[in-house]
Amino acid sequence: MPNWTRRGFIGSLPGFAAASLAAPQRSGRAPIKITDLKCAIIGGSPVVRVVTDQGISGYGQAESRKPYLKPMVMFYKNYILGEDPTDVERVLMRIRKMGAFKPWGSAVSAIEIALWDIAGQAAGVPVYKLLGGKIRDKVRGYNGGIRFPMKGQTPQDYAENTAKMKESKEGFTLIKPQSRYDARHPRRLVRRAEVRRPARRPWHAD
Repeated sequence: MPNWTRRGFIGSLPGFAAASLAAPQRSGRAPIKITDLKCAIIGGSPVVRVVTDQGISGYGQAESRKPYLKPMVMFYKNYILGEDPTDVERVLMRIRKMGAFKPWGSAVSAIEIALWDIAGQAAGVPVYKLLGGKIRDKVRGYNGGIRFPMKGQTPQDYAENTAKMKESKEGFTLIKPQSRYDARHPRRLVRRAEVRRPARRPWHAD
């Protein structure tokens, strides 16, 4: 078994991994650094932009219709400035511990997507290549947003409503049903739906 060095091990990696990891050592270029964090509310949805010193910006979108999330995104700005955005997990370790629970988790996730966007651009490959590569050529989409008013809460009402969604012009063949808790068993179902984490103050890094 050869006596591996770090450089030798990296050099043995195939394809894009070797190129992306070894390039900074070969070129002597300074590591890429985060210089700014921005957040804009577009159509009611928070869109995050992570800016770097090498002209690359990464974008990530939080869950739709959460305009209140902007201050939570900006809270993390000082914790990620100066970090290398291609060290995605390293950056996340600084901020995830301060808010992995809702709604802070949505802000953290949007920042993570922006970091992966930068990592893919810096490596010159699609992000999915960094996350294990392509698995399939087609993905079957499902209807999770096209809804029709419900007449009631009986199984028949749900069956009729699902049939309407299936017959809609979009042509979905998979349906994510609308969810409602059954008023006849509110205590059991509400307890299941409203499990809350204890209140925590954000942890401040050095």
